[in-house]
Amino acid sequence: MKVLVDRKSVLREILRIEGEIKKTRRNPRYVRIKHSIFSIESRRFGANTVSIIAPDDPETTLELRNNSQEMRDTLSRYKEMRTEFTDQLDELVVRKTRLQRQLFERPQ
Repeated sequence: MKVLVDRKSVLREILRIEGEIKKTRRNPRYVRIKHSIFSIESRRFGANTVSIIAPDDPETTLELRNNSQEMRDTLSRYKEMRTEFTDQLDELVVRKTRLQRQLFERPQ
């Protein structure tokens, strides 16, 4: 009976981690960061300026000139912010994978 209880708790933990992963991916701040990075990187051709939300103040909109130092600094700041989320997501995925292995692999 102990094995069933352990399997049940492992499965619950996997489901909890999946919920946490979904919650993190849908976090409005994370979505805004990803959108801003995409906007900066995809609009390098065409218009001379890009309007983007300031990384540290969502109430402020920046007008950035293409290939300017300010644009590169803003992109760098957004990538740093994204790294915080991706590190957290990576850690959750590793924990989930470890638990899945524990749950589904046969002991030898």
